[in-house]
Amino acid sequence: MSEQAAAERIAKPLPHPDAASEPFFAGARRGELMLQRCADCRACRLNALPRCDACRSPRFAWERASGRATLVSWGVMHQRYHPAFYDELPYLLAVVELEEGPRLPTRLAETQPAALRAGLPLRVVFEEIGEGIVLPKFAPA
Repeated sequence: MSEQAAAERIAKPLPHPDAASEPFFAGARRGELMLQRCADCRACRLNALPRCDACRSPRFAWERASGRATLVSWGVMHQRYHPAFYDELPYLLAVVELEEGPRLPTRLAETQPAALRAGLPLRVVFEEIGEGIVLPKFAPA
């Protein structure tokens, strides 16, 4: 079987939202990037955690992020790590810093490697990847 035929038969691995992360994924389905904000110190966090990283408070609320970010680091992925992604090679992986502070590992969209530079302003875009799962990606603002 050819690599292409194998890629067509193998589904992409999908995240499995749990009770803690469901507000993030529900927001993405609505086209909203959601973050947790501490009710005590107001720090934002991206990972759905039971306590604030800054002050250890258990009190938080989910809120919509601005969707604006800056490019911190990136790489062009050429390696074939998983057959379901073969037809997307090469693709761009990045770390972006959200306007609210947290950093997010993500994929870049609507751009080419030659156009990238540290500090590049970005905006969130969303992509449905299957089975009702929508993920944020970032594109030049």
